[in-house]
Amino acid sequence: MKKLVFAATLSIIGLTLMGCGQTADNETDSSSQATSSSKQQEETEQVEYKGMVKEDGLKEEQQIILSSLKQTKESDEPVYFDEVILSAEGVPILDEKTQKEILIEDITAGSTITVFLVPEPITTMSIPPQIPGNSIVKILVSE
Repeated sequence: MKKLVFAATLSIIGLTLMGCGQTADNETDSSSQATSSSKQQEETEQVEYKGMVKEDGLKEEQQIILSSLKQTKESDEPVYFDEVILSAEGVPILDEKTQKEILIEDITAGSTITVFLVPEPITTMSIPPQIPGNSIVKILVSE
């Protein structure tokens, strides 16, 4: 009798553990699908901002300091920065006319920049605020 109760208990525990493992796999699959669909959505959605380069591009730090960065299309809550630092590491920086990639050190003070950001960009609370590269889709530079 003890052997029968013991075997039944082990069977129930085994089935429970197998069920938990399958549930975790299903949750992982659905979360990875949600992540990939949100990445695709972010790639297609971008918000355009224009600003003026305040200082020459910093090669060592991969940063661009801008003044008067504002959203080009008006929205319910337009975003405006008096001054902001773009951390441009890993971000495509293109010449607006030729669409050819340029180096960050070629960006000079007084140039106009068009920045394409994800809809809700991450910004630091520092002064001036900083926008990391994972919130920047691309940067276009015009003279």
